[in-house]
Amino acid sequence: MNPSVFILEDNPAFSQNLVDMINHYPINLNCFVASDLNSALKKLDDSIHYTAFFVDIALDETTENKDGLAFAKYLSENSSYRETPVIFTTSFPHYIYEALNQLHCYAYLLKPFRQEDVFYQLDQILKTNCSIRLKTADGIFMKLNTNDIYFIQAFGRNMLYATKHGEICSRQYTMKSLADILPEHFVRCHKSFIVNKKYIHSANPKERTLHIKEIEDDIPYGKVFYLE
Repeated sequence: MNPSVFILEDNPAFSQNLVDMINHYPINLNCFVASDLNSALKKLDDSIHYTAFFVDIALDETTENKDGLAFAKYLSENSSYRETPVIFTTSFPHYIYEALNQLHCYAYLLKPFRQEDVFYQLDQILKTNCSIRLKTADGIFMKLNTNDIYFIQAFGRNMLYATKHGEICSRQYTMKSLADILPEHFVRCHKSFIVNKKYIHSANPKERTLHIKEIEDDIPYGKVFYLE
């Protein structure tokens, strides 16, 4: 079955233009379109897995309308759609701060945008697990490239991500759910650690620790972990 994309856009011409762009994407995608908040909520179908949502923030550009943000808020509170990427489309840059910091905004496109911009976002989404979205302990939503992660450590409900950009703390995922969504080169080497095998420099069998490239930290590994 082809991936499905949901579009919420009140301007028919712009909506059709976006559909035409997506139809030219190398992978066949099904497009579902709604023009207002009520029809969008009615069209959501639990039998369809949406790969992405393209959401116009202001569905009536003559007013201070934020129905697009309301729709994204509904998605973020619904377990069926919480992890589905939302790409905001807007002509109003002043809405971007709210979209980035209060909602699970995957990306945003300022109108008018090009087909290449749409393709870039679809490339990022359809690539296998090249990034994960996090809500940090400070309440900030962010996208983290998995190639930037050295290892992940569990502290109770908290997950500490050791990355090229420093440490990031989040409660969004469990060890089990991370194992399901991360690429294959991430392995659970210990009950409290997931390691990116790309950054393992060496193993110390006596201490049962792994030395990680580019950082000084050594992390433990369990009896059932085998370094290939």
